[in-house]
Amino acid sequence: MLDIKEFGEKLRCHRKRLGLTQEAVAEKVGVSAQAVSKWEAGDCLPDCFNLKALGETYGISLDILLETETADNIDAVAAKIEQLADEFIWAKANRDAEHAHHDLGDDLWKMWKGIYFIETGNKELQQRDKETGNLRVCSKYGMKVWDDAGVACVVQAKLREQMKRVGDTELTLLSEMCSPEGFAILSRLDPHELVTKESLAESTGIEKYRLNELLIYFTEHEIIVFNVREGGVRGYKLGAHFGIAAAMVTAAAYVLSKKDCCISEYISNDTIPMI
Repeated sequence: MLDIKEFGEKLRCHRKRLGLTQEAVAEKVGVSAQAVSKWEAGDCLPDCFNLKALGETYGISLDILLETETADNIDAVAAKIEQLADEFIWAKANRDAEHAHHDLGDDLWKMWKGIYFIETGNKELQQRDKETGNLRVCSKYGMKVWDDAGVACVVQAKLREQMKRVGDTELTLLSEMCSPEGFAILSRLDPHELVTKESLAESTGIEKYRLNELLIYFTEHEIIVFNVREGGVRGYKLGAHFGIAAAMVTAAAYVLSKKDCCISEYISNDTIPMI
């Protein structure tokens, strides 16, 4: 059941989130500022036409706008987010099936970013960091990175407990991936489209024997895979399993090269950000 007072408070929060005055909202919706004030105070509800206009003004769907029940079960909240994302995907795909696969990644990226930046714990810093788009978060939970260039990563602190499983084989493989030649190869491979050996040789300038050596080595360890496509095109791409390690190596190199970023460190109860 809709709680009018909570609904009014929700309207106020959405307006302030966007930095709008009641007068500005009233102009966009086509009502008086007094009407907006009454809605936010919980004195009355907007009609269906004004509800639609409010949703468009605040950039949210009507079901989310009208939802006022408090969810104290994190699993239920997560399920709701998943449901909304799923509905969003199908709506997008059905509306523009031809370009859906190209657009969905960017759309989900924006949705994730909207949630990710909340952890800054401070509305002013949250908005600043979101606009900057290159946040680094350090806390007892672990470390998080977001960069609009294409990097989003979470490493939980408890992962350290699993490090004993990493042996010489993995470290040797990692050292080859991080070598100048290995990095040159991995940074030019695509997880979807094949890249020919000739193209790699031309773009990297690596000597033939060394290029062959690394391609064989990475293929044996499933970092990359060799495929033959229709038309007889032969080439390499990042593997579906261990290939993610290659993507993380290249992303880590990018993060190391990035000098301008917003860093939030959480101390004590992990709610006080230090910049």
